[in-house]
Amino acid sequence: MTVSVPPDSPQPTDAKPAEVESADAEPVDTEPVDAESAGAARVDVKAADADRAGAEPADADPWTPLDPGQGAAPASGGAAVPAPAAPAAAPAEASGQVPVPGQAPIPGRVPAPGQAPGVPYWPPYPVAAPQPRNGLGTAAMVLGIVGTVLSLGIILFWLSWLPALLALIFGVIGMGYARKGQATNRGMALAGVILGITGLLVSVGTGVVVVLQVQAVKQEERAEAEAARVRSEAAIQAAEERAAQEKERIETERKRIEAEKEKAAADERARRLAFGQSYTYPDGLKVTMAPPEPYVPSETVFEAPKNAKILQVRITVVNTGSKDVSLYGSGMPFVRDANGGLVFQVIDGSNRMKLLGGSLAPGQEATSLSAYALPNSAAGTFTVEFDYGSGLQRKNVIWSGSPS
Repeated sequence: MTVSVPPDSPQPTDAKPAEVESADAEPVDTEPVDAESAGAARVDVKAADADRAGAEPADADPWTPLDPGQGAAPASGGAAVPAPAAPAAAPAEASGQVPVPGQAPIPGRVPAPGQAPGVPYWPPYPVAAPQPRNGLGTAAMVLGIVGTVLSLGIILFWLSWLPALLALIFGVIGMGYARKGQATNRGMALAGVILGITGLLVSVGTGVVVVLQVQAVKQEERAEAEAARVRSEAAIQAAEERAAQEKERIETERKRIEAEKEKAAADERARRLAFGQSYTYPDGLKVTMAPPEPYVPSETVFEAPKNAKILQVRITVVNTGSKDVSLYGSGMPFVRDANGGLVFQVIDGSNRMKLLGGSLAPGQEATSLSAYALPNSAAGTFTVEFDYGSGLQRKNVIWSGSPS
């Protein structure tokens, strides 16, 4: 067993550890020993070698490495003395150790793999293993879960793309660390990538569905608005048509009223006649007044007014229609003087006076005969009025003129 000096022990800059080699021996582990004991061991070994080589031990360099193939250094600048052949290795020396009585074992020099013998090799300082970089993989999985959960909500889906995208990015980076051996949670990083992709796909799909739904709602609203507009235009058009029809009806009614007024005025003018003219009522009754003639009453008449002209009024009626007509209320005409006052009727005791009454069959004729005393002061123009009909259908015929 070979004992080595600890790395933190102070060593001379030009010191080289002693080396014990054997033909079949392999490098063995070394154990740390105290620096002073190691130095003493080196001095004792060199002294032993010097004795064997015939040199003075006191003149030997205590820090000169010993090599089985090299002689000891001269004590005072002399020539190098060749070293004698090495004796057979003791059992302890065969194992790489040089036993020194009362001293610790000499640390041996063990060549590094691939290093030539005689070159010292010290084991490297222990280096702490790097900590695994698992943070991105964990963050990727957490963000992937958050993005996937948010993507399932109709209202919050638009918030899910960011954590899902970050989960995808962090997961790819975490998987890269795992491939390089810098992380140990490749499964979490892979889960973050899968969840991130899922969250993005679901978010995009939900967004597309929402956009399509919104477009459908807007299209439906536009269709309803268009239908409402069409209905409104139809209602406006119908209202305009009704207004036009109403206006037309009012215009027609106005024209009808005007026509009736014109007809009434024409009928009124037709019923304003001169003496000797005729008028026919709508039911077929034809009325004719003969020109007035002077009349001389009999002796049995009541005393006639003085300063008056007595005239005879003859009215003849003929039923030209197909139904019977009633002459009720048409028996006696009304005579007015030029001033519009009623003229006094003369009552004659003879049978010459006749009044109209009763009914008149189709084609039948009747005559009314009466006398009136027209004052000389108002005898310029007088009128004779004949009334016929019932209720609102009652109409009069007026003849006017001057007495003959």
